Amino acid sequence: MDTEKGWHRGQPLDPAFLETEIKARTELQAGDFSRWEQPGGHCLREELTGRPERLFVFRLGERWYAGYKTISEYVLDRDMPGVFCSRVYWHNVVGEVESLRTSAADARIVFRPLDETARRAVFDAITPLTEIVHPFTKQREPGLEKTSPPDGWLVSDERDAFLSMGEEHIRRYTKDLFGPRFAALTEDVLAYDPACSTGRFLSDFATLNPARIRTVGQDLSREMTEYAKGRLERVHHGDAADPAIEPGSAEIVFSRFLNSEVVSTDRAREILPRLVATLRPGGSMVLLGHSPVLLDAFDLAAAGLRVLRTTARQDDCVFQYYVCEFGG
Repeated sequence: MDTEKGWHRGQPLDPAFLETEIKARTELQAGDFSRWEQPGGHCLREELTGRPERLFVFRLGERWYAGYKTISEYVLDRDMPGVFCSRVYWHNVVGEVESLRTSAADARIVFRPLDETARRAVFDAITPLTEIVHPFTKQREPGLEKTSPPDGWLVSDERDAFLSMGEEHIRRYTKDLFGPRFAALTEDVLAYDPACSTGRFLSDFATLNPARIRTVGQDLSREMTEYAKGRLERVHHGDAADPAIEPGSAEIVFSRFLNSEVVSTDRAREILPRLVATLRPGGSMVLLGHSPVLLDAFDLAAAGLRVLRTTARQDDCVFQYYVCEFGG
């Protein structure tokens, strides 16, 4: 791949920004909320054209809790481009939600801080059906959500490596979760990724049972499909809104693109039913990703899916991971 015509990582993060991000993480770990303290209380605030995706909420019982993502270790320790990954840690939980509001320019969550013991207890209480919601979408400009280029993303060996790095924990969790089911297959099944990128995720999943798992990838980017051909059995160039496989043919569908900064929320809701239609009765749809998932359990149920889990717990973190079943 000619990297001069493909993707390049862009400029490194500004050192002052890195210092601010590291300091924010250190303060949260120490229980210091002074940077968010105002005369009216404590407030998380982000410009909608800034980093609103770092704000999240979740509910335990009748109470809602607020969270604030901090810079990923992938960025600090391994020089991955970007700022965040999908993982959430105990220190990212800040307190109870008191109010949530948007304006034309910003998003804010007013919260009541909790002490470390309470924050850890809340984090530990998150279950596979505790939905982590990122309520504010990132905007390219006011009123316009940030999305991928019309023809998809470019690729290079370097980008392939960085994309792979950001999904390391997700690939590991996926194989641990689905391993018993797919290792025991006695007949061929179809695994479909409608936005397969470089094909690494789906090809890694197929190692659970290479003799039985048939892989089909599709991507909007022609460069990505050319890259993926070396990893998947079949690869199609095209929009996921027009699935490349027959209705009712997939045992499992992985969605890693109905996410912030890839498609708009409206577009995600439009595409979802078309992907659901590719599942056989009893088939699974899994939604995950490096950036926040735009859809929630309400959207998934409305599309005819039964939501089995919304959140993964692995090591000392949790992250969005929707597992759904179609029909029965």
